[in-house]
Amino acid sequence: MVNHDPAWAAVPLAVSTRDLTRKFGSLTALDKVSLEVPQGTILGLLGPNGSGKTTLLSILTGFIAPTSGYFRLLDEPDHHRALARTGSLISRPVLWPHLTCHDNLRCLQEMYCGESNAQQIEPLLAQVGLDSAAARRKFGQCSTGMKQRLGIASALLGNPDLLLLDEPTSGLDPKGMVEIRELIKSLGKESSRTIIMSSHLLHEVELTCHRYAIIYRGKIVDQGPVKASPSESTKTSIRTTDDARALEHLAGKGWQVKASNGTSASPHLLEVSTNPGMEWEVARDLSEIGVYPLEMLPLAKENPADSLENIYLAAVGDTASQASGEVE
Repeated sequence: MVNHDPAWAAVPLAVSTRDLTRKFGSLTALDKVSLEVPQGTILGLLGPNGSGKTTLLSILTGFIAPTSGYFRLLDEPDHHRALARTGSLISRPVLWPHLTCHDNLRCLQEMYCGESNAQQIEPLLAQVGLDSAAARRKFGQCSTGMKQRLGIASALLGNPDLLLLDEPTSGLDPKGMVEIRELIKSLGKESSRTIIMSSHLLHEVELTCHRYAIIYRGKIVDQGPVKASPSESTKTSIRTTDDARALEHLAGKGWQVKASNGTSASPHLLEVSTNPGMEWEVARDLSEIGVYPLEMLPLAKENPADSLENIYLAAVGDTASQASGEVE
């Protein structure tokens, strides 16, 4: 299913697929996938584990061949030339553990670009948030977040027009997820670069991407623009090791916070307004005074019918019902 969106009719396509199919023996991993990604778009490829996201990205990057169907990258008929303008990070980065981040990039630069230019490495590391100390650290000693950043840096070698990222926030803590999300958004603003990032996290796609495509059991079941969230903030219920001190400190830091149980003088539960995905900042600020959350729960909020969550559940639910022969 290709969604011919009139708003993008005049925009060149960075990725176009028609009936793309991939079989592994009797298993159909991709089933006639048709997808259009306009140039300059950040597209979120949504789907549960095993839905075909990695298979699709692996075909686009040339790691595996399709069983049937057609695809084109960057409106370039020669796939090899298109790949020269494409950067990718499929699964987790696998680099040389005994080499530093800097030296890993130098080696990859020579392998992929046919040259070694040390002057290009430092700005690239800085672009993904790795400072000089991180650049000197051996890859095997890096945290998951640092490895992911270095993987994205390796995908950016050659300043690609198309960037394909397979679950770039997988395995990261909340702070790391926010940092990678902001990095991807900043990369998408450069020179009309197109980014496709796969994820099974609705929240990540909603906060990062311009458009979405939902893949389920190897089929694209829906795609379209990501609509702006109806609310700039959410409310979180927090119970801490010292609610009274937490209330006073958070209010002093500028948070919209109130006692949701008990009184302001003796609260038993707090309600804090936070930006989506930034709840970790509350815990960070509380740690300044040695107070820590015992429980943080999102409060129920209205979920409009056209939210990405409801679109996803409707698309996946309809497909699952059809596959099992259920009748609504």
